[in-house]
Amino acid sequence: MDKIYSMWLHKLSIPEYIKVTMLDTAGSYQKLYMMKAAEYEQFELSKDQIIKIEESKKYIDEFLTMFTQYTNQDIYIIDIKDEHYPYYLKQIPDPPIVLFVKGDLSYLNKPAIAVVGSRKCTEYGYDVTYRLAAELAKTGIVIVSGMAYGIDEAAHKGALKTGSTIAVMGTGINLCYPNRNRDIYSLIPQQGCLISEYFLDTPPLPFRFPKRNRIISGMALGILVTEADVKSGSLITADLALEYNRDIFAVPGNITSKLSLGTNELIKKGAKCITTAEDILEELSDAVKAQIDPFGISSLENNNYKLAQEESMVYAYVSWEPISLNELFRMAMLPYEIVYPSLIKLEIKGFIKRLPGERYVRV
Repeated sequence: MDKIYSMWLHKLSIPEYIKVTMLDTAGSYQKLYMMKAAEYEQFELSKDQIIKIEESKKYIDEFLTMFTQYTNQDIYIIDIKDEHYPYYLKQIPDPPIVLFVKGDLSYLNKPAIAVVGSRKCTEYGYDVTYRLAAELAKTGIVIVSGMAYGIDEAAHKGALKTGSTIAVMGTGINLCYPNRNRDIYSLIPQQGCLISEYFLDTPPLPFRFPKRNRIISGMALGILVTEADVKSGSLITADLALEYNRDIFAVPGNITSKLSLGTNELIKKGAKCITTAEDILEELSDAVKAQIDPFGISSLENNNYKLAQEESMVYAYVSWEPISLNELFRMAMLPYEIVYPSLIKLEIKGFIKRLPGERYVRV
């Protein structure tokens, strides 16, 4: 089974670009696995690396167990030779050999725009991101982001309101990080997909997120930065996108705001200044425009403007004046399992807005 050997290659501790070269030379994952130690020397690997490759072959049965685990959890194993592997991601210098995917595989190759920005965003940054993501998703564009606090969260929620989104995770796909985003974590596979290059149960260690960012920028046509400091990870992601020959878009901000310094600097350096979704749509090629509906709504059928009974109950306690989460619990006398998920859905549907400090207000 080729998937077993693709996971074996994926787990080897050697750079991705070398793995791609090895695979191209061998022609298949199994043939690469069957090579003798001397044959690996052609790839300019160190003796220690070759020894580790040979030792790894003793544990090939472990990947069969892994394959069963993924299958039982409805997680797809998409390798770089798979027809579903994102086309644009395959073009970067160091694509992951394997992606683990939960959701609808068809979204992996639909026109996509990546959205990144500060985790500690302002209310302005959150609102602008939500609106732009919703407008872009409404045309059929898939919004790609990293499911972090702040801008990522706003991008996913805006996209879920009108269309689809992909979350690229810096953990094993079975771990929701940050935990506060558990509700969108559960919603995304229904209107897009969760993807990760990391094996199950891989914890959220800091070094994994910058590596994750190459996937965010690599699989999109362009990247939108809505709020970022001059030394933020978002600008590093934008630099990667530039390296991959992707379009760079930036939302202008207050020149006195620290979180607008990065985006304003990007605009000064040539990134397109974005104030509406149309500013991005007009930069897309005719071939891409033919795959979306710039003037209509997404083909997805959503019931976003209908409230479920539990949502209506919670909505009744949110007024035009901000109310804290604790106050909502006290007034509604409903359990967390009803209140918090309902607030998330109400926000996605555009009925309420989340303010800093876990406060909520009607829109």
